[in-house]
Amino acid sequence: MRVALQSALLAGVLALSVGCGGGSAPASETSGTPPTGASPSNVATDKSAYPVFPNPDSGADPAVSAADGGRGFTGEGWETNTDYDLIGDPRAVKGGLLKIGTMTDFPSTLRYYGPNVTAWNQMLHGMVYETLLGLHPTTLAWIPAIATHWQISEDKLTFRFRIDPNSKFSDGTPVTSEDVVASWRLVVDKGLQDPARTLVYSNFEPPVAESRYLVSVRAKNVNWQNFLYFSGLYIYPAHILKTLTGETYVREYNYKMLPGTGPYVVGEQDVEKGKMVRIRRRQDYWAEKHRRNIGTSNFDQVQQVVVRDRNLEFEMFKKGDIDYYLVNRAQMWVEDLNYANITRGLNQKRKIFNHNPQGIQGVAINTRREPLNDVRVRKALRYLFNRESMIEKLMYNEYVLVDSMFPSSVYENPKNEKIRYDPQKAMQLLTEAGWSQRDAQGRLTKNGQPLNIEIVYADQASERFFTVYQEDLRKVGVTLNLRLTTFETLVKLLDERTFGMASIAYTGEVFPSPEQNWRGRLADEKNTNNITGFKNARADQIIDAYGKEFDFDKRVALLQEFDSILANEHHWILEWTAPYERVVYWNKFGQPPGYITRIGDYRDILTLWWFDPDRSAQLDAALRNSSATLGAGPTDDRFWLDYAQLESKRDNPVTR
Repeated sequence: MRVALQSALLAGVLALSVGCGGGSAPASETSGTPPTGASPSNVATDKSAYPVFPNPDSGADPAVSAADGGRGFTGEGWETNTDYDLIGDPRAVKGGLLKIGTMTDFPSTLRYYGPNVTAWNQMLHGMVYETLLGLHPTTLAWIPAIATHWQISEDKLTFRFRIDPNSKFSDGTPVTSEDVVASWRLVVDKGLQDPARTLVYSNFEPPVAESRYLVSVRAKNVNWQNFLYFSGLYIYPAHILKTLTGETYVREYNYKMLPGTGPYVVGEQDVEKGKMVRIRRRQDYWAEKHRRNIGTSNFDQVQQVVVRDRNLEFEMFKKGDIDYYLVNRAQMWVEDLNYANITRGLNQKRKIFNHNPQGIQGVAINTRREPLNDVRVRKALRYLFNRESMIEKLMYNEYVLVDSMFPSSVYENPKNEKIRYDPQKAMQLLTEAGWSQRDAQGRLTKNGQPLNIEIVYADQASERFFTVYQEDLRKVGVTLNLRLTTFETLVKLLDERTFGMASIAYTGEVFPSPEQNWRGRLADEKNTNNITGFKNARADQIIDAYGKEFDFDKRVALLQEFDSILANEHHWILEWTAPYERVVYWNKFGQPPGYITRIGDYRDILTLWWFDPDRSAQLDAALRNSSATLGAGPTDDRFWLDYAQLESKRDNPVTR
């Protein structure tokens, strides 16, 4: 299952603003090598055919009693979930080599904890590691993962978990309660240089290993997110963590990974710095037959390669050097996907609609720096960013404007001011801020200094927007400098707060976590998501109230007020969004209904798709016969939108 979902719930992580990149591959390896054999027939689709806990006692230590979570444990008095639906497709075939190009730059680390991490690190960890519990991506109900059962005390402060006796790390070591304790100790270690995560997990007392399989933890304060946070903690092996501090972990585990309990592994031999990361499926994965994993994690190997030019990546895709391509440009989607292999059906294009929470995309403004510390200047810069024209002329009206830090969600405040292109209002604000004089070159000045700003960005495709912005700013006397850098460098600039304005995006959150993103105390600490330096006393009060509020509707009201405060501070030049993923791929894959999960994104391809032997054979035959066609298939897939219309009208934060 996509256990990375758990971490996605905790805080948005950095993603490249306009898109991710790709890469080349060694000539000696064949892209997309499919498994041999035929597609399975007469596969059971009833969830009851797949046990939640196969052979539940087979790995239990005979020395541990049932009362302590060992052999014979019945779960009486505990909670669990054995009624959830399949996540993957049981028709999926295991095997094959998937080659993808989703990195414009080689990652600065493989870690997910600590500095300089991005959405890619989150995805990788979701494949290699697991958490105590998961959330079903369709219903958001809790489901077992490393823990089979759980308890929540009446005062909502103490949580207990029962570890699955069959769970094992990739080095063969059984998982015990001590691993949970050690994992918590790592994330609260200040040497980890992850202040937001340390802030969250410091809200717990040290966990207690009650027995080999039972672990408990008590929160210091009541907060509805506490259970979400602790059950979403990635579990690492204590027998290695006991030799590490947060500081040594950050230093020593940049390009190697601790053993994990998940379905994939990455060894040091799998990392070719600057070129490629190989992610290999475990043949001894302890939970492969568990219901949550049926039809998931199908590829034997995923190769993620680096190409720093998205156009080159697209050409590699068309040649078959990589297996799918994320289409992040409307012009390409509208104009360029009409070549022969598309019309013949050898390549398929899909616009996939679902309920993936929309993240923040735009230009982040570092308010710690002059003149950007003046809200009037920031608002003026927003008035001068002509989003409406860009969407119409450069993006074929494929996107919609964003006016909220919680776009397209129930948390968005509908009363937020709608900032639209208006040079006159911008000039009024700049004049009020003291930028009323001009030099001999016509530039706006204050105290004899011209108004110069800089945007740093990591995707060259962004220049088509920023050159338009640069010209519009020049017309009113503002100088905009554009600085292209690598994504790795951009992340470091953000973490170290050494930027003026930066083009960036954050992934969305199913359950927003304002504490990790906008808590005032994090504004002055490096390596947090509070990159713009947001501080507001009322906002901190709302964060406190939000955590204590167990009523969903009241939390919505709190975040709508919070959203209004954020909007009025103008820390971002917000851009646009779209409720879909656009991909083009070689027609050799099998996919579950909906292609990705209800709240997932294109990264779900790695865990939910598979090489279909029949389609692979048909594709090979069509490649040898230039007159053969495979059918284009429907471009738009609205499975999850139709699903929402058919389900009962119960309160559900997925669609609300």
